[in-house]
Amino acid sequence: MEQKTLPTWVAVDWGTSNLRVWAMDDSANILGTVESPLGMNAIADDPELGFEGVLINLIESWLVDGAAPLPVVICGMAGARQGWLEAPYCEVPAAPADLAMGAVHPDVSDPRISVSILPGLCQRGDADVMRGEETQLVGFMAQNPDFSGWVCLPGTHSKWARLSGGQILAFRTYMSGEVFALLSQNSILRHSVDATWDDVAFVDAVRSANAQPSGFLHSLFTVRAGALVAKDGAVVPPGASVLSGAVIGAEIADVLSLLRAGDEIALIGTGKLASLYQAALVVHDHKATPMDGAAITLAGLARAHSVVIG
Repeated sequence: MEQKTLPTWVAVDWGTSNLRVWAMDDSANILGTVESPLGMNAIADDPELGFEGVLINLIESWLVDGAAPLPVVICGMAGARQGWLEAPYCEVPAAPADLAMGAVHPDVSDPRISVSILPGLCQRGDADVMRGEETQLVGFMAQNPDFSGWVCLPGTHSKWARLSGGQILAFRTYMSGEVFALLSQNSILRHSVDATWDDVAFVDAVRSANAQPSGFLHSLFTVRAGALVAKDGAVVPPGASVLSGAVIGAEIADVLSLLRAGDEIALIGTGKLASLYQAALVVHDHKATPMDGAAITLAGLARAHSVVIG
């Protein structure tokens, strides 16, 4: 019988709603992957669940009794105040080694594992925080050591981070995804937003957001008013396209105002949302090919493992 190859360490991305676990060897090869819906919120809401117990249940087959403790490196919400053990934020500017050295190590009852939880990142001047995305930034930097510019991580709360000289210098969070959800589901605009989509209408809204940045609140109401005043037979741009373009366009217009000469823009993410950001950037003549977020996260965890474990 062929003997199973066991991991030499375990990488974990522990989010708010779910988590993903990778069994790794010392050459950064993935030996196995496990996913679970037991993110931080699920554990916090169930007194019978605990972070260590959830983790052990997922990786039990990778553990060996009597062997040296298997190193587990975790990023994300396990280090939040409501998580397994709070990992205090590391302040910008920060290098990858700064984040790795800020890891905390919760006490565990199972002698087969040793756990390191990576910190998030904070910014005090223009107050901001992130937890989880900083590991993606570290992974991106490992793959693109000479990059200088802004990296976009689209999401419910999109993050833009300025990288240069091997450091994370600054970042900004935009509540674009949450604002879109609130307006399209809980405001008067819900009567004008459905599944209909038009790429041209989206691009036009992105362009308008840049041309009239101070008119954002007014542009929102045109999503509703446009359908009400349209003449019979007139084509009305789909509300979802206009609203999405206005929200994402306002976000990107703000970031573009911060660009310096020679700055690049990179995009981490996949799926529909990442493609919308890509299209919005093209409007402003910036090409950014979306990169797989999971692979970037794993690269960041691997870099942290090399510092934490040695």
